[in-house]
Amino acid sequence: MRSSVCAAAVLAFSVGYATAGVQYGGVNIAGFDFGCAITGACDTSKVVAPLQQYKGKDGAAQMQHFVKDDGLNAFRLPVGWQWLVDSPGSPLNAAHMEEYDALVQACLATGSLCIIDIHNYARWDGLIIGQGGPTDEQFADLWSQLATKYAKSPKVTMGIVNEPHEVPDIKRWAQTCQTVVNAIRKAGATENIITLPGNGYTSAGSFVNSGSAAALSTVKDVDGTTDKLIFEVHKYLDSDNSGTHTDCVSSYVDQMEDLTTWLKDNKRQALLAETGGGSSSASCLQDVCELLSYLNTNSDVYAGFLGWGAGSFDATYELSLTPDGDKDVPLMTQCFSKLFASGGGSAGTSPSGNSTTTSDQTSGNSTTSTGNTSSGNTSSGTTGSGDTGSGNTSSGNTGSGYGGAVPPVPGGSSSSNAPYPTSTPSGGGGGGMAMPTGGLPGGQGGYQPTTFATSTTSSAASQGSGSSGYSNTGGGGASEWGSKSQLNVAGSGSVMDTVQDDECEAD
Repeated sequence: MRSSVCAAAVLAFSVGYATAGVQYGGVNIAGFDFGCAITGACDTSKVVAPLQQYKGKDGAAQMQHFVKDDGLNAFRLPVGWQWLVDSPGSPLNAAHMEEYDALVQACLATGSLCIIDIHNYARWDGLIIGQGGPTDEQFADLWSQLATKYAKSPKVTMGIVNEPHEVPDIKRWAQTCQTVVNAIRKAGATENIITLPGNGYTSAGSFVNSGSAAALSTVKDVDGTTDKLIFEVHKYLDSDNSGTHTDCVSSYVDQMEDLTTWLKDNKRQALLAETGGGSSSASCLQDVCELLSYLNTNSDVYAGFLGWGAGSFDATYELSLTPDGDKDVPLMTQCFSKLFASGGGSAGTSPSGNSTTTSDQTSGNSTTSTGNTSSGNTSSGTTGSGDTGSGNTSSGNTGSGYGGAVPPVPGGSSSSNAPYPTSTPSGGGGGGMAMPTGGLPGGQGGYQPTTFATSTTSSAASQGSGSSGYSNTGGGGASEWGSKSQLNVAGSGSVMDTVQDDECEAD
């Protein structure tokens, strides 16, 4: 199955432009869920808030690092229902909510998507919501209170509940979800995304055959639409799909196919909210990367992926993605960060710098802006590194091109992330998209529309000359790309005609 992923990726980009990659890439920031069991019982004495002010790890700094250094833009913030309220249907515990809200605010400060996750397995103390346990109305009351608090924060996503399992009646569970959706919208949170979890620990591999997809497809927003309702799925790659072993046995891409087909047929999206493996395991470095590449290839139906987990986990935890200061574990750098950047997801910060547009007609280099717009360095670091490939895109004025867009987007002019220049552009080009078997070109850098080069040996005056590269390397504004130096002055070429056949494996 590993070779089939690479073949699919090449096919997707050789027959025509596909989407640039998933929109969201991130990490679970755990700690407020510590003490919660799959029975839905939560021992709140075991909570370790991932915040320094509460004597925990510095989750705020972790999120800032993941955004700034890894280009990520989404964080899932698990919390136990029992932490938030003393009993089903009761008001929020003010002291506990203050602590949890501090984590939410730290997330929002990064400009990222912030997913509230009630980590209770569709239960309270062993009893299933709406099916012998708390009533739908009691659970919806929790979400009504949370939605009221975050109604003016559209980047807060409402993750209804973590990993329902052994739910007797999936259609009845869909009714519970509908009640929650209605309560969230009635509370005023009309723009927030809501994620819908299915049975079987919301496993991506069984989401269709368990009946979860069909049942949850009946859940509608109050206006009858489903655009802001996304299915939440999880997928671990160890021998029993539990996420409790450091070795991976497969990318399980074959198990994703039913869901992918169903999503395409029904024009719906899913978010892979949990996946991961041993932080330095060779098998996981291969299999996790392969799974994320598959999601990028099918980003029309997969909104994003989030790794498990960081926050209060220390280095001894099997699946820890917790950084040591600014130093990441290999699984983060080689899979989550690298493949989100190469897929073209957009991070939360803005481009910076100015452009003066001084050209070099011979080499195509331009001394525009900080960050070396035209040299291929674009945002920070060398070609394909830093913010460029992750979507923060190059330096120059605020009109820099999107990173990793397909087709590649040139530098913009005056409006932030302008998709195409409307006047003389001065921003850097969008980053190239890395693929396991060949880099796609970057958008061209700041240029003068009247001075496009048509020569096969040099690029336009003031146009970027950095290549987008290959071998899983994104790139800056470019006129030529890949090791073959195929000229493309508009930065919108097709996939490289010669690829290496060994690059599905992590380097």
